Amino acid sequence: MRFTKSNDVYKVIRITGAQDNILGVCFSDKECEIELIAWDAKRGAKIRSSGDEVLEQVLSGLKWINESLGENYFLSKIYFLPSDSSSNSVYELLIKKLISHFDSGNEFVEA
Repeated sequence: MRFTKSNDVYKVIRITGAQDNILGVCFSDKECEIELIAWDAKRGAKIRSSGDEVLEQVLSGLKWINESLGENYFLSKIYFLPSDSSSNSVYELLIKKLISHFDSGNEFVEA
């Protein structure tokens, strides 16, 4: 997995042979309504993930990682690519990995 940061958007990128996924988030210092933002898919790309699926998985993973770490991380924005597959709860995994990486003080490469 690769971890990058552009301005205030933290991203985790999972590249596998069969399936690639990217998730971006903006943190908030308090609970707020989360804005869901779909990045533009390549022209002609098949839409494979809905915003509702992504949001549900991210919120589930966020709840789990907050409980696991004893923290209260909040998000203000979630970015996703609709042409990425949301199968196997991949966004739940991605948010857990992203926040664990962040919480441990690991580096996010500026992109």
